[in-house]
Parts: sequence; structure tokens; C-alpha cells
Amino acid sequence: MTATLEPLQSDLLELVKLVQRDELLLMAIMARGCRHTPPIPIRTFHAIHLVTARVAGATEVVATDKRMREAAKLLGFALVPH
Repeated sequence: MTATLEPLQSDLLELVKLVQRDELLLMAIMARGCRHTPPIPIRTFHAIHLVTARVAGATEVVATDKRMREAAKLLGFALVPH
């Protein structure tokens, strides 16, 4: 971890390094939303959050945004709030 990011690491926050394969996962998530019927237009920022959650091994996603919740549900995440 670089010195500039060290202050961000804490017990409450985990930094997750993404690599090229995660970029492919990002594009796959966005494509999956587009192929869904009806389509779920996933914003890039939401897709980045979902990729990071998947890479970090998360099983739940906290979100109130309708599109983010739909995308997370499509990918098999449990939603909070329920």
C-alpha cells in the first residue's frame, strides 16, 4: 500500500486493489444489466462498487438507489435495508 493511502486503511475501511481481470468483471456486470429483461442500466460508479464488493468477498450490499439495488440483486447480493 502506498504511503498516501495508508491513512485510509482502518478497522472500518478496507482498501481493495483491483486488477485487469476486475475491469473485465466490471464490463461483464454492465453488460449483464443491459441483457436483463427489462434492462437494468447500471451506472459505471455503481458497477465499480459491485465489482469491489465481489472481489472483497462481500455477500451483502447496502444501497437505497433503485438501480444499484436491482443490479446487486441480479448479481446475487443480499440487500440492506431489506
